[in-house]
Amino acid sequence: MRTAIRSFSDGWRWGREALALWRTAPLLTGYLSFGYLLGLMLLSAIPLVGQVAAAAAMPILQVGVLEGMRAAERRLKAGPEVLFAGFRRPWQPLVAVGIVNLAGNLLVLFLATAIAGPLTPFKPAIQPAPELDGALTMGVVPDLWPLALFFLLSLPVTAAYWFAPPLIAWHQVPWPKALFFSLYATLRNWAALLGWFLFMGLVIGSGALIAALAGTLLHPFLLTLGMVLLPMVIIPILFASYYRQVTDLFVP
Repeated sequence: MRTAIRSFSDGWRWGREALALWRTAPLLTGYLSFGYLLGLMLLSAIPLVGQVAAAAAMPILQVGVLEGMRAAERRLKAGPEVLFAGFRRPWQPLVAVGIVNLAGNLLVLFLATAIAGPLTPFKPAIQPAPELDGALTMGVVPDLWPLALFFLLSLPVTAAYWFAPPLIAWHQVPWPKALFFSLYATLRNWAALLGWFLFMGLVIGSGALIAALAGTLLHPFLLTLGMVLLPMVIIPILFASYYRQVTDLFVP
């Protein structure tokens, strides 16, 4: 297996190719994306063990999403069972990276909370109230530092996990090495991933702006309709672009 190095423009290409893949099979890509999210939500709702079960199943379902995207790209027929294709492979290594990812994020949460306090965008503060003749009142002020710290500390954990499931399932890489090579590929392709991130931000922002303008200029219902339909398009494109990253960066 060889890890390719891509440029900033390749990140935009991933987004364009993902859009084309979604247009080729909107129903299949939509089923894969929302089936994956629904499965994780149902697992996480299990009392006591829900978060652990969801973390263990996440990479397995992730492989199913990738298998379905590959079928969509090749214009093959795929039934609902494709989402669970990860269970047809040795699933223990996939569960291992899921648990490691959960443990890493819990450690990051602990560190961020210990350093910056609770992860809330606001913090209580005592403020003057002119309308009360100079009296002081309890209010809240914006405080994004805890969330920003958590985001920064979680980047290495996310990078180590990002490509690990397909490396295990499609390239038979042992799970500890898969975590390392995922981190390596993410760092080496930071420019391409940044380009993809900006492309998706532009698509999401453009869709929201169009919905807002339609709701303002034509009818308020169009804003509501747009906010409902936008995720139904954006989320499958996100998953399809992840598939394009995997197939473009890792060459047998």
